[in-house]
Amino acid sequence: MKAMLFADWMNIRRSMKALLWVFAVMAVSAFGYGGSAFIPFLVTMLSVMGPATLMSTDHAYGWDRLSLTLPVSRRDIVSSKFTVSLALNAAMFLLGVVLTMVFSAVHRDGSLAENLLGLIGCEAAALLLMGIEFDLILRYGTERGRYFLLGVVWVPIIALTALKNHPAFNRLVQAVGGMDSWPVSRLAAFLAGCLAVCGAVYILCWQIGIKIYQKKEF
Repeated sequence: MKAMLFADWMNIRRSMKALLWVFAVMAVSAFGYGGSAFIPFLVTMLSVMGPATLMSTDHAYGWDRLSLTLPVSRRDIVSSKFTVSLALNAAMFLLGVVLTMVFSAVHRDGSLAENLLGLIGCEAAALLLMGIEFDLILRYGTERGRYFLLGVVWVPIIALTALKNHPAFNRLVQAVGGMDSWPVSRLAAFLAGCLAVCGAVYILCWQIGIKIYQKKEF
């Protein structure tokens, strides 16, 4: 397991410089415009890039096949990737917390609590998308898995756009819009619950991914 963690870390490290440059450029841009609300979406975007980067690098260099010849189980191979991606996501989240605190202190664009709650909500979305992305790539391969992930993200958005005149959609908008009037404690409890649920889904996808990889033929 330690050997796989080291190998995956070396793989992801090659792309970390590019990810950090993207994060830095976007953060400076957001700082210039005083938009700390942009940081949560940046954290989500870069976190979702982690699984795709790991899996595509393995496939490009043939490491996905070579690793099967090593004295490690398929469970360890999958667990290593989930662990490294989770560590990368945690680092992005902590960096997002620091930047959000700095931006809120400098620009005072909204309360610090609201900005941090937005970051927690995007972290929950990141965990959910990362887990689904891993399973789709393990099941269908790197390229098709990405297309399926795009479908998972965009199909609901397109469907909501198409149904925007339906009464049910109007009730949904009113319900979501009503969250702005919630007290901070209630909103924090709701988002903490969402984070816990999405974290549980990530762990479930972890176990599903192990099952998929154990049955996969190369």
